[in-house]
Amino acid sequence: MSFKVRSGFEFTLLNYNNLSTKVYSPPFATSLDTFWQLKFKPTSKGNPEYCSVYLVAIPSHEEGGTTSAWTNRATYSADIYIKHPETLNEIKKATLDTTKFSAIKPLRGWNRFCKKTLLPSDQIILGIEFDKTEFGTPDEKPRFPGNGKPFPDDLVTAWADQLNKPEYADVEFKVQGQSIYANTTILMRRSEYFQRMFVGRWVESITYNQGEEEQAQQQQRQQVPTPEEDDDTDMDSNASGSSGINNSISSHKRRRVSDSESDDEDDDRSVRSICSSLPIRSKRIVIDVTDFHPDTFLEMLRFLYTNRVSFGTRESPTSPTNLFKIADKYLIENLQQHAKVKLFRGLNMNNAAEFLFSTAWQYDELRDHVMNYVVQNFQIVCKTPGFKSITSNPSNYPQFHNLITEILRKVFADDDSDYSD
Repeated sequence: MSFKVRSGFEFTLLNYNNLSTKVYSPPFATSLDTFWQLKFKPTSKGNPEYCSVYLVAIPSHEEGGTTSAWTNRATYSADIYIKHPETLNEIKKATLDTTKFSAIKPLRGWNRFCKKTLLPSDQIILGIEFDKTEFGTPDEKPRFPGNGKPFPDDLVTAWADQLNKPEYADVEFKVQGQSIYANTTILMRRSEYFQRMFVGRWVESITYNQGEEEQAQQQQRQQVPTPEEDDDTDMDSNASGSSGINNSISSHKRRRVSDSESDDEDDDRSVRSICSSLPIRSKRIVIDVTDFHPDTFLEMLRFLYTNRVSFGTRESPTSPTNLFKIADKYLIENLQQHAKVKLFRGLNMNNAAEFLFSTAWQYDELRDHVMNYVVQNFQIVCKTPGFKSITSNPSNYPQFHNLITEILRKVFADDDSDYSD
């Protein structure tokens, strides 16, 4: 049970004119799991006669995993102000729109909040008032953001140590020729795709490797007749006996080891008789992956093991774009959300057009947001080298005509921008 009251938070900034960079207030809360900060810039970028003020939403675990607007925060009304430290008179006050806070846009405010000539020379009081703050009962505990890391580091390390270790693995992914080892139990619990792969009809198309001990012993028995090299061949998915596999996992090649066939039935029976008496290790599933870089695949598996991800640079195999693509394929929604937030936060005037025309148009989760960004900032975007390169080489972009037509139609219909602040 909780009840709501009005609340305010104030911070006195001493010698603010001597600040050379932006500063943040200590975190404060309006409920047990809703945390905020104030951000102050003594000199506005591009408008040096103004100071800038913003309200920063510190995401909870749940908020950090979604790119949609944070509806809980939209229920607040907030007034930000600057006061004179001696008279306590309000020098500037403005009401903030809290409906658009999200992981993509966790910061809202004003680039030109107040003219610096109106402020006292040495110190100011920066404050905020909320129309409501929830008071909880003693049995209710705060749920701190925890910087997005809900698991102890030693536990994460323990799980990470199990990844890519052949001795613990029952599945081997051959990713562009490089072997990566994992455990099917973990993968099935974390991804619907892998659950389908290892359970049910998909399993009929999976290759099992021959036990290492069995292989070594068979190589020593040169006197035993062996079948021709077609014992272990790449099988097309249409020949595997599972008609639905080709559409679902078309980019993987499954290898099956069929029973050795020989024209001489006696030789065939002798091989089976000898092999059946040998100790055989548990067989490991082998899956060929041809459409992703090994580093991309390994980082995706690391997320499944630890729930953490490290993004690389834009051109690296572990870039947000590459990890978004692999998460989309393997139905890993949480990883996809993390990658999407990273992509949207990195969106700017110079790269938005190229991203839309080369990648974002292929995914509904990306297309609408990037399209809106380009439209709302078209007057600047159309002058960038990236956009000029696209219009000079339209044949390099399969959806060029459809996208440029939609952009121009929307530009002339609506030139307002959600990103003007």
